Amino acid sequence: MKCPFCGTNNPADETFCANCGGYLDTSASSQTVGGQPGTNSNQTATPTQAAGSGSSGGTGTTTQGGGHGTSSTLTPNAKLQNSRYIVEKVLGQGGMGAAVLAKDSRVSNKHVVIKELISDENDPKQRQEDVRNFEREVDTLASLDHPLIPTVTDSFQEGSRYYMVQEYAPGENLEDYMERVNKPMPEQEALTYIAQVLDILAYLGEQKPPIVHRDIKPANIIISSRDKRARLVDFGIARADEAKHAQRKQTSALGTPGYAPPEQYQGNADVRSDIYALAATLHHLVTNRDPRNYPPFNYPAARTLNKQVSPELERILEKALTLDINRRYQNALQMKQDIDRLLQQRFHAAGDTSSYLLNTSGPIPTPSVAAKPAANSAGSAYAGGYSGSNPPVHSQAGQYPANQAGYPYRANQAQRPQNRRANQQQQMGVFPPAQPQKRNDNSYILWSFLLLIVVLIIIGALIFILPNMGHPIPPGGGAQPINHTGQTSAKGDQTTADPISVTNIKGEYIGLSDGKSVFDTGRKNADYKKQAVQAMIQGNTSQANTFWNDALGQDSSDAETHIYQENMRILSSGKPYITFVVGTVLTGPNAGIGYDNLQGAYVAQHEWNQQNTLGNVKVRLIIANTGSDSGNAATVANQIVKAAAKDPTIVGVMGWSLSSHAENASNILTAAHIPMVSATASSDSLTGLSSYFFRVAPSNQTEATVGATYAKNKLQAQKAVIFLDDGDSYSQSLGNDFKSAFEAPAIGGKVIQMITYHKDDQASVIAGLQQLQSDPGLIYFAGYSNDMATLLGELPKHPALAKTQILGGDALYELAGYPESVKGELHRLHFTAFAYPDEWDILKQTSKKPAFFKDYTDDYSSSNPTGVYGFRRPANNVILSYDAMTALLSSAKQALHGGTALKSTDLQQALTGVKNLQGVSGQITFGQNGDPVDKAVVVLYFDELGRIHMENDLGTGKFLAQ
Repeated sequence: MKCPFCGTNNPADETFCANCGGYLDTSASSQTVGGQPGTNSNQTATPTQAAGSGSSGGTGTTTQGGGHGTSSTLTPNAKLQNSRYIVEKVLGQGGMGAAVLAKDSRVSNKHVVIKELISDENDPKQRQEDVRNFEREVDTLASLDHPLIPTVTDSFQEGSRYYMVQEYAPGENLEDYMERVNKPMPEQEALTYIAQVLDILAYLGEQKPPIVHRDIKPANIIISSRDKRARLVDFGIARADEAKHAQRKQTSALGTPGYAPPEQYQGNADVRSDIYALAATLHHLVTNRDPRNYPPFNYPAARTLNKQVSPELERILEKALTLDINRRYQNALQMKQDIDRLLQQRFHAAGDTSSYLLNTSGPIPTPSVAAKPAANSAGSAYAGGYSGSNPPVHSQAGQYPANQAGYPYRANQAQRPQNRRANQQQQMGVFPPAQPQKRNDNSYILWSFLLLIVVLIIIGALIFILPNMGHPIPPGGGAQPINHTGQTSAKGDQTTADPISVTNIKGEYIGLSDGKSVFDTGRKNADYKKQAVQAMIQGNTSQANTFWNDALGQDSSDAETHIYQENMRILSSGKPYITFVVGTVLTGPNAGIGYDNLQGAYVAQHEWNQQNTLGNVKVRLIIANTGSDSGNAATVANQIVKAAAKDPTIVGVMGWSLSSHAENASNILTAAHIPMVSATASSDSLTGLSSYFFRVAPSNQTEATVGATYAKNKLQAQKAVIFLDDGDSYSQSLGNDFKSAFEAPAIGGKVIQMITYHKDDQASVIAGLQQLQSDPGLIYFAGYSNDMATLLGELPKHPALAKTQILGGDALYELAGYPESVKGELHRLHFTAFAYPDEWDILKQTSKKPAFFKDYTDDYSSSNPTGVYGFRRPANNVILSYDAMTALLSSAKQALHGGTALKSTDLQQALTGVKNLQGVSGQITFGQNGDPVDKAVVVLYFDELGRIHMENDLGTGKFLAQ
């Protein structure tokens, strides 16, 4: 029998071509396909179309083998499930049913997609197989949880027909797009979408067993009009990889010729088959050559069809499209890594992140200790961070996606705060109470007796627990105290307990750690970190070092681990050292700030120790966590004072980034003559607060003035509404500063309303937005990114605000705070900031860039070399924390005068003399009030694709030191 695909003559009894693997069933070749976009209307039906996966790329009716071609009864205004679902229009029609757009009348007329199966087979076995295939698709999709795979919300049967309901992602599939534009897609745009689909395939490959889609093609990739990201649809023939071992022909899973690889026609598809099909799709996108119109398994070199294709992409395609399955990429992560590297090197753009992988080449790390390790050592996690957005095109203004500033764990935390807290509590040994068992009430006397016993137990427990509340937690959890042998005096205070310890305060682990406690336990390397802690407590430094190394092998961006390991090296060297405390927030909704602070602090510590900048003196860091409650800052500051009294090497503090925390801590540290340098705390109340307090970031008054000028000149705003939390030092002062600057004669604007909300309170943000009945032109949001995410998520519900622009301060540059669901609204957002990683390039100072950028990459990129924030690209808080640490270290060098001992009062004196110190964020000069003098401020904004740009000029300040 002659193969209809490659022309090879095969024996008459063969089912598959011996040369190309093509399906030789002649019954399929007599079928015709009508009206499919991008396909000749007389085209011979493919094996897949003959079998019928239940969908087609176009809207025409397809006559398919195995059935009678019965048309769907789903028409506009048709009703299903007792009128719950009302059909609006038919999206696609196939021989096995239809896909329609419908409204769910029970959920605010929310749009959904309903997929129908018509099984009118005369053969009962075939009808049963049709139903089984459909139920498999429902089961497959229902078991998946990836932001780029439409979620199944319902399934039901009416008569002989079966229905599946999915979320609706409005957009255009890539097949229709290519038909419409009829030209090659720009390479970067194509790579963007393919990287996102690879993220999905990596997720599918992580399932147990792995899931193979089997029909990847442009028609099954939809670019959402909401967030411009690729969704993978139509899992009608997807199967768990174990199915390939079944002793049967997979005639229902042959894919689409032109896109499907040869082994798929032989029933041997695995995850590498999807890689081939996706590469065929990519080849189609960048060459505008539809492979269905040519013999299968034949792809000319892409550059012969489109000279604009890069040599690197041509090599990627060649590898992914090889017929030998063992010579292809062996998993999606490998191909994604090459594409991300190409995006970075050729387009200076970071690879895409999503809520599943977040460009980590591995799954979201679950906080649970029992979490599975990543399948690939190349990675270390919804959005978004839920997490991400389309990879950007790098231009002079510098563009990077919104949700890439965070590390994998940050985005996951931003999007799933409740799950994160529950998982953290479990990991640290805090578990929800067991559900009570049913009791037997047959005997009233017995029940009364049992009740009495329970009451006595509770009283006894209270007698034991109450005196011990607030004491350090026992060892064995994720956060552990260094010393759990402290004695309790008659007054109830711990008289001999080590102040470097961790205490559970309202579910958060607050206190100080030098390596015998860990705070950052939301990563997938948490198990190794906890084992390192146990070894540290037992005094087994060699074993601890092994576990720290293992932790970094899984996630090189984990600065907490870097710091503890560096401390071990210092202590084992026997050399003199000075100690700084890094005060930050590592638990609660703003934990991402803490991850940044630690990264910046460690780069400075590592640089100065490696280069022996302080001579024979080394730099040791202690980590202090105050959690979500600013009141904890006073508690921790008191611990620092007690620790410094015991350990004279503790001479200063780098922290805190949040103004309210910094203010509470500074008062206590000042009384003990311990200097503090904050990276980003900018509240006006901190100006002149103490001669022992300094900050790298300018005051709110400065950035509010920059914002007001930008609102007038760039946004053309004449009126504004201000959101502020009058109970938060940062928010209150920034909001009032903007009002004063915006209404000043030089600007001439008008603030028409001041709306009060409460930090970390979604209901108050929503209530504030509901007060706006008309477009004010501009909302100035004096607050934090997680609250801004709430506002952005609510905006679509207010049509009157469809054109409203949003402006805010530096706290909005915490990118992990923006989940995937708000990406469609990010283009409205503008904000002032004190640093930006591309600032040196944009200001045309590339040749003068400091070593920090290379050192940052060297320290953090080994487990993820693709260039996202947190691995190769530093976030603004990282830069500012590095600068704050550098100010402390430079002052320490001056105060040491070549000696080995340093007093905190001498360090404070040296800090008052800091002048024209070149920081990564600009020049640093401390004024008499502790504020930086003439510090650089930039303005950033998002574009339609969720990418960040920096305005080409500084908003104010001096960047280069004289």
